[in-house]
Amino acid sequence: MTTMDVAQAVMIALVVGGSVAVVVLAGVVLVRSRRAETARLFGRVVHRPRLWASAAVCCGLAGLLFEAQALMPRSWQESAHNLLGVLMLAFFVLFFAHLLSQWSAQRRQHR
Repeated sequence: MTTMDVAQAVMIALVVGGSVAVVVLAGVVLVRSRRAETARLFGRVVHRPRLWASAAVCCGLAGLLFEAQALMPRSWQESAHNLLGVLMLAFFVLFFAHLLSQWSAQRRQHR
């Protein structure tokens, strides 16, 4: 194994591990905020936690799909590439909406 192969294997492990961790964290946030408007995440209050969790799931699934593309048959790769684009677009839209709602909730609290 060359140094480049080891570096590539480490990067794949980091992306897959991070993606799984984000999806699990989103699940934890969903469970902890079943009927509440807020949840605590690393000691900070998260307003609309379901919105944050859905953005996190999109990001995590996009990371997993990105790494799985190399293992897919060639006929599936174009569809996977399109799905990856949709997941990333959904992540950006949902995360931007979460940031806006978080910002407006914090502004309401400081009034």
